[in-house]
Amino acid sequence: MGWTGLRRRTGFDPVALEKFSVAAANRLAPAWPRIRRFSTSRQAVVLAVALIIAWLVCLQLSLLSSEWTSSLGFISIPGFLRSPKRMTSAYNTLPPLAERIPCYGPRGHLLSESPDDDLEEIELSQPYPMPWSGSYEALGLDQTWMTAEGRYAPYGYGEKTDKYNRTKVDWDKVDWGKLQNQCFERNRHRFPSAAKRFEDSRETIRFAFRNDTRIPEVRQWHQFNQTQRTALVVRSWRGYDYTPEDMYYLRSLVAEAALRSGGEYQVILLVDMRESEENIFKSEERYKLGFKNSGVPKEFESITVLWDDHFLQSWYPEVPEHRTMWQVYQPMQLLALHYPEFDHFWQLELDMRFTGDAGKYLDRMADFARREPRKQALERATFQHMQQQIGDYKQFSAAVDRANEGGAYIWGPLRLPEIPPIGPEPPVRRPQDENFKWGVGEDADVIVTSMCNNASAAHSWVFRDWLHGFASGLDTPRFFCPPAITRTSRALLFVIHQAQIDHGIRIPSEATPPSFALWHGLKLSFPQQPVFWKVHDDTAFQQEWWKGGPANSSTGVGPDSLEHPRGIGLTFWWESDWGRKIYDAWQGYELEEGVAFPWLLTKHDDKVYAPNIVVHPMKHRKD
Repeated sequence: MGWTGLRRRTGFDPVALEKFSVAAANRLAPAWPRIRRFSTSRQAVVLAVALIIAWLVCLQLSLLSSEWTSSLGFISIPGFLRSPKRMTSAYNTLPPLAERIPCYGPRGHLLSESPDDDLEEIELSQPYPMPWSGSYEALGLDQTWMTAEGRYAPYGYGEKTDKYNRTKVDWDKVDWGKLQNQCFERNRHRFPSAAKRFEDSRETIRFAFRNDTRIPEVRQWHQFNQTQRTALVVRSWRGYDYTPEDMYYLRSLVAEAALRSGGEYQVILLVDMRESEENIFKSEERYKLGFKNSGVPKEFESITVLWDDHFLQSWYPEVPEHRTMWQVYQPMQLLALHYPEFDHFWQLELDMRFTGDAGKYLDRMADFARREPRKQALERATFQHMQQQIGDYKQFSAAVDRANEGGAYIWGPLRLPEIPPIGPEPPVRRPQDENFKWGVGEDADVIVTSMCNNASAAHSWVFRDWLHGFASGLDTPRFFCPPAITRTSRALLFVIHQAQIDHGIRIPSEATPPSFALWHGLKLSFPQQPVFWKVHDDTAFQQEWWKGGPANSSTGVGPDSLEHPRGIGLTFWWESDWGRKIYDAWQGYELEEGVAFPWLLTKHDDKVYAPNIVVHPMKHRKD
């Protein structure tokens, strides 16, 4: 293995070693004059070479298979031999882009000049509903209302009825990949030169098995310039039943996020070819045949990337478990490795819905995260902001600060011997001496969509004992933030990938991005989006989650007890079923006997309106 390969695999830097040696000699020489004479002697040269060889032997041993290293024991590598290049906050602090240039939509018209492509948002005179948790004001979200028709008619909702008054579209002739690339070209001048158009994977297959790859097995954050583009990755699988609701959702994501943003977002459909007997990566013909068997609607084929378990196994042989429940981010890690032209990657699900403009909602989430300071970011994420209990977000943040006595549970990287951090060091040694300025204006490396929990205190967390590669075992500090709907940066996905490919380090899916971000000292943010509970003004249920808030926490990092009632009736919670009832009532379906009309919806002029929220999960209707 040459110097380049050794540096890539281990972080060894001979220049850094030389500088360290010279600095050490100069530091010791005044106290012990004989050292300076010795450091220039032949014995010193021989000793230095011997030490280097000894370290190289240790490094080579650390790269041997697990069969050998398990018998040899853990080999500790000094920091200066393996420390990666450290990031500064300036890397993620970027100037705003120029004004967005309008793009063409599926009807062949500029979206800025096509009423048939517009959403019908209105404001009503009645008070807007108070969220069970989260805040419209803190995120800057529009407090508007829409009917199901006003929300989805641009994307085909109601087009088979006589009431449909918009230009109809032959959706099989729409090419969403082409529309997104045309939009990017119209706006190319707004982006840094590193930005590029998305390549149709039917024409250019970037994914390949590890032994056939044409790219480096490991990539580093500093090898890429920022592009100020974000991939919106929607997860699907072979044989998925794309209902009309799914089609409206996917079309709305492309139109509202990608096209109306002038190309700042790129929607990608990432399809798991589960249970397929075909080896899609054996040849180009096999990969293209996979499209025919994938079940992906024609209009979305040009934005689709296929993968399978064989692909994951080839890249991560040290990780024996690849199922989504355990390693949902492995395909995202490899997507970032093969498509590094995106700064960030949103992982979205097919069973989520935006009742309002999806692009505006995602913009507000990113804006909020950018405004947030690094100090106490984790602490704020471990409590739910409940306005009825504590007031506005400023009051909530002040309560978290008091609970932490002006300090922070984590300040800079959360140090582990197995993780050489890439994040920046804090500007001051003590968090008490920093006035919530550090990180303001800096893009977050991970945006989570629900509260975070300390795995050490979550005794009933079903994945608590599942981890590998850490000397501290179950005492390894970890945080999980379900569900696994997050925005992760390219830099964060790179370091997760390297930890798995080199050392087989692994933790459960919902803990992976937040924990790795904290270990590396990267910025985490939880924009507390509005979430509603099925029973209006149920303060007793709310208090069972609130548990006295920050003032009642002995640690300042979440409630002392993480036990709470099930969230089956929440609008955004992994086990909820209320979302389906909301959408059924919104679209005018008759509800099941005993199911109340969702209080969150309102009727006006004989129409049903929904507020601006995200609903998850959204299971298919049972007709």
